[in-house]
Amino acid sequence: MKPTPAQIKRNVAEIAPQLSARADDCVAARCVVPESMAAMVKAGLFRTPQPARVGGYEMPLGVLTDAVSAVSEACPSSGWVLMVMGGHHFCLASWPERAQEDVFGGGRDGLVAGALSWQGKARKVDGGYRVDGRWQFCSGVDRSDWVMLGCADAEAGGPGVHIVAPREEIVVDDTWRVLGLQGTGSKDVLARDLFVPAHRAIDSRAMITGASPHIINHETKRFRVAVESMLATVGASAILGSARFALEKFIVRTRERRVIITGARKAEHAPTRIRLAEAAGEIQCAELLLRDSLAIIDQVCESGVNPTEPEYRARVKWQTAYAVELCRRAVSRLYAGSGAHAVYDSSPLQLAFRNVNVGAQHATLDFETAGEIYGKLRLSEAAG
Repeated sequence: MKPTPAQIKRNVAEIAPQLSARADDCVAARCVVPESMAAMVKAGLFRTPQPARVGGYEMPLGVLTDAVSAVSEACPSSGWVLMVMGGHHFCLASWPERAQEDVFGGGRDGLVAGALSWQGKARKVDGGYRVDGRWQFCSGVDRSDWVMLGCADAEAGGPGVHIVAPREEIVVDDTWRVLGLQGTGSKDVLARDLFVPAHRAIDSRAMITGASPHIINHETKRFRVAVESMLATVGASAILGSARFALEKFIVRTRERRVIITGARKAEHAPTRIRLAEAAGEIQCAELLLRDSLAIIDQVCESGVNPTEPEYRARVKWQTAYAVELCRRAVSRLYAGSGAHAVYDSSPLQLAFRNVNVGAQHATLDFETAGEIYGKLRLSEAAG
């Protein structure tokens, strides 16, 4: 039986303590540990954006973003992998129906890792494509069944196709030794003359803009939105969860802290209270921006607006990037006010600082690019 959004929320709350208890294990293993992955799968979290025609729940995108945010509060590694794979499961709604059956048919969970940027190349051949290349940042690949990869046109250059291939057909190169989000296992993957049948490929522009002809074959209109808008919103929700985690840990730590020289309680220090208030305000504003972006996406899906139109895409891209920047500023402020003990690896504030700053580097959430696009659009409107 298909669960309700409320049930998914309860499922997240039920597994959160388990994920939190294993969060350090994920960091140590440099990938999400099997027990945490199994808990998220059992809770049905990866099925929330998955098409109903292949066993998914096809829920509003806000169900996934809420789950990602809540999971990221408990375990940033698990939240990030849920975000990435959930986004890929959404993307597969644009694929030919046969590809959806390959991945999810027969009740399979079909967990899909991948890298959507055009880092490899695809050459068209009889019956499909030959794919070669190396892709970075393949989050969750150690726990995946499939990989989704962006490929440039081998002959013409520029965007070509996105492909989906079984995990065992690609090579994983363990390059993931990084500042933060170590537990996401975002390793490199390689393909060498990999044959991909035509039905497991899709024109990149059609998928990214939400213009695939296959999206009309679903129960709802939820896939009629640009993939880049979906990815930015879900990605920002992971960072929001880590920022909430940092805020809570700062409060707990500050309540017990005392000034070494005087013994005064840090919680009674006026500048500390102001620092907390400002960070909390930034995190709340980030959440409101994400809520507004979700409302825009829902409106686009239901209204039948041409998904390739730039206005809503620019607004969603900017709002999500700015939400991430607000979270980054808030966490940096909290870290700076956490005292000398925050420099230790065991400090949750140090962990949050590293995770949020690394997550904010994601290309989909690039602050300057999103701001330039939005500003250009608004100035063009004014000129008109």
